[in-house]
Amino acid sequence: MLQAWLIANTVLWPFNIKLGGITLSLNVVFLGLAGIVWVSQSWRVAADSARMLFALVVFAMFSFMISSTGPCTDHTLKSILTMPILLFLLLIGMEVGRRASLLDWIRLQKTAQWSLLLAFTGFLVEILIPARFPLQSEYRSEGKFSGLFTEPSHVAFALFPCIAILLLAEDKRTRSKGILALAGLLVLSRSSTLIALIVAWVIYRLVVHGKMRQTVLVIVCSAGLIALGAVVNFDKLLLPTVERVAGIASSSDAENTSSLVYVQGWQDAWYNLQRTRGLGLGLNMMGCTPLPDVTARAALMLRSNGRELNAEDGSFLFAKVISETGVFGILFYMIVLLWWIDGEKKLRTLGEEKSRFAAQMQLALIFCFFVSSFVRGLGYFSGGLMLWVVAVSGSHQWKHFLPRHSGRAKLDLPSMRKR
Repeated sequence: MLQAWLIANTVLWPFNIKLGGITLSLNVVFLGLAGIVWVSQSWRVAADSARMLFALVVFAMFSFMISSTGPCTDHTLKSILTMPILLFLLLIGMEVGRRASLLDWIRLQKTAQWSLLLAFTGFLVEILIPARFPLQSEYRSEGKFSGLFTEPSHVAFALFPCIAILLLAEDKRTRSKGILALAGLLVLSRSSTLIALIVAWVIYRLVVHGKMRQTVLVIVCSAGLIALGAVVNFDKLLLPTVERVAGIASSSDAENTSSLVYVQGWQDAWYNLQRTRGLGLGLNMMGCTPLPDVTARAALMLRSNGRELNAEDGSFLFAKVISETGVFGILFYMIVLLWWIDGEKKLRTLGEEKSRFAAQMQLALIFCFFVSSFVRGLGYFSGGLMLWVVAVSGSHQWKHFLPRHSGRAKLDLPSMRKR
């Protein structure tokens, strides 16, 4: 089930299915049905999962009361319909992470390769038959391909966890595949999101783990490809990314639409935090009218002929979470950060190599979720949050049972799971 969870939340979520008037991502439908079958094989749910589910249900009820009495209520039906689905998938994710064995986590290396292969096949099909991808024509004019995804930024935050898994591998051949895949994304589907994730990853591996050799290799390969792009065609290959970064710095005066959308996310989050007195709009209520009256939105409306952009997802997940859950969302991200930091400290006491690799993979997925939340995202079902759930649940097994005495502990994840 862990393997299916990774594939569904990396390459299936861009596809949508309409059911009863609402649009659901294919990963939601697939994992929902698979989850029902999987859980029905053993109706027992771990006490930790049950307690967490109870807390989530209580918060969902509180969120519903907030949304019903908030400044706008036209998205209340959407909130009501999606809450049970979100809660169910979170429960399944907690159980998947808890029940996954050490071998299941190690097998994610192969699964990550299959996800990347599917994604790159999508790039190839778009290159050969561009007419089948009309929505991506704007990005193709800049020499960027999205394949299965709507735009290059979606490619970046969806596939980077797979690349991270490969870069962490014990054998050199698998790590080389990760570097090759990363280079492929830089050539075929470069984006500011991808650049930001690469920079964050380099800092993470260099500062936290001191992996100098791997870090230098990633830097050299990335810098080489960027330099090659500048030589071949700077205006087409690199200028769009440069304009976006510069646009974020200049706020609402930016000419780059992506920069304005990103700034709008921050402004919306702050505006919604103020007008709800820190309580938030309610789960999946972002985008309800009246929309926040912020400068970036006004500038976007002028550039897009009155068309509203990214009002419901905030451009990046952190903005959406803060807009909808207020101070509780800030607390959530503080907990995510502290959990990751604590895990990195305890990781050093794990002595068994394969257990360390699985634990390192879980922490990397947590890190990817945290970083990508501030860079890009489409909502709760677009992959990052779902991967974070299984990673946290899996890491809880070795963090909770880790001996308190000093020195390296030889622990086995499957045996811990049976306690």
